[in-house]
Amino acid sequence: MFIILASTSKYRKQLLEAAGIHAECVAPEYDEKPIDGMHPLEQIAEFARGKASSVAAKYPNSIIIASDQGLFNGSELVGKPGTFENACKQLQNLRGKSPILATSVVVLYRGILLEEQNRAVLHFRNDMSDEMIVRYVQADNPLDCAGSFKIESRGSRLFSSIECDDPTAIQGLPIMTLNRMLIEIEPHLDLVF
Repeated sequence: MFIILASTSKYRKQLLEAAGIHAECVAPEYDEKPIDGMHPLEQIAEFARGKASSVAAKYPNSIIIASDQGLFNGSELVGKPGTFENACKQLQNLRGKSPILATSVVVLYRGILLEEQNRAVLHFRNDMSDEMIVRYVQADNPLDCAGSFKIESRGSRLFSSIECDDPTAIQGLPIMTLNRMLIEIEPHLDLVF
């Protein structure tokens, strides 16, 4: 029995490896196109389901793990900045605010689908100067991270506090939630230390 991560995200792969879960990474063939009229939080869940289903079609006897994430500043979805300038602007816009980071995770195995969504409230510091933001972006280079931060490194300094049940969800894959889901979907799965 194989575990497949329906993602090529190096961050999600590292989280699995750190938790001792060995998985093959497979890029999902799924178009993450916004769905008109669908609430953004449901859309994130739908994207995770779509990624899992697209990979399960090719690997029907494997346990498929998929995840999707969105950062919401009010009703605005904050994406990956892509450039240094955009990263600085995103962090300036998030200064002193408390956006919600929603992470949906799906486990799919032989037609059984389990899913959960974790929500973290990120309280960005109000006292970050523009100069501090520039230095942070130079140091961490978070250009491929929604919201322009890497919580697992220097990005932790951007927050005054975080409200979250599963801190690994902030990095893209809620490992505590995932462990419970894997045992539920396959009780004989060896997840020992």
